[in-house]
Amino acid sequence: MPPPTTNPVNVNIQRWENNLTLIHEFISEEEEATMIAAFHSAQPKPEPTVSTGSRKRLSQHFGYHFDYTTFGASETTFTPLPKYIEDLLPRLPIQDHIPDQFTMQYYPPGAGIPPHVDTHSLFGEALYALSLGSSVPIEFRKCNASDARRMRLPKRSLMSGSETSETVTTTNPEPTRTRPDMQGVNETLELFLPPRSLLVMMGPSRYGYTHGIRGRKTDQVDGQTVARVGRYSITMRTVKRGAEVGCDCGFPGVCDARIAEEVAQAQGSRGKP
Repeated sequence: MPPPTTNPVNVNIQRWENNLTLIHEFISEEEEATMIAAFHSAQPKPEPTVSTGSRKRLSQHFGYHFDYTTFGASETTFTPLPKYIEDLLPRLPIQDHIPDQFTMQYYPPGAGIPPHVDTHSLFGEALYALSLGSSVPIEFRKCNASDARRMRLPKRSLMSGSETSETVTTTNPEPTRTRPDMQGVNETLELFLPPRSLLVMMGPSRYGYTHGIRGRKTDQVDGQTVARVGRYSITMRTVKRGAEVGCDCGFPGVCDARIAEEVAQAQGSRGKP
């Protein structure tokens, strides 16, 4: 993928052609310290979640809690926002849909995130990830036909491990091989997320690319081996409800809404005399 372009007005803003944006120094060091301290002093304590590399990350939810069985958000479990999150909202670059689901996580050294595509139908387009504490490389890879086939297994997303859901499945994934949204199978991008940076996923980077962090204890930075240290992140999403649920993105091969329609049509066809 071509290198990013830098905003001529604000050199802290980088943007890639797949509509991925990275904003450096989005928060101050003081704000970062406040968020990390609040995470560790929270009651009840953050909950463990399995990560890649058999390392457990700790999770804390605000607003509507993330639901690991549906990969959406709970309709009933809600935690009021702390002031440090409320103060962020007016500064987010997209103001027409303000996030209402927030997950803060701590990643111990060696922990990672399985490559996945966040749910299309249940969350709005803008997906934010605020990095705290230390840098880490994240990889984006354009989805291919193999990803589309995996989406049709008894797992709701491209995630692996314990965070799966028994929903969408079909026995005929072959049409995905010729879909235009499955082109560019070797298109990958790896970038470092520095502390206090905000990653914004929109368009293709949100809907048609997996993103993940490899579970390992060291990284190669400028030819040097650098040991990982603990990292924190705050993922911010906008929950869809009622008539908003669904998706008409340009990546039907890995779109849960489109796959559900595909399965319903297949089941209806089988039910006809």
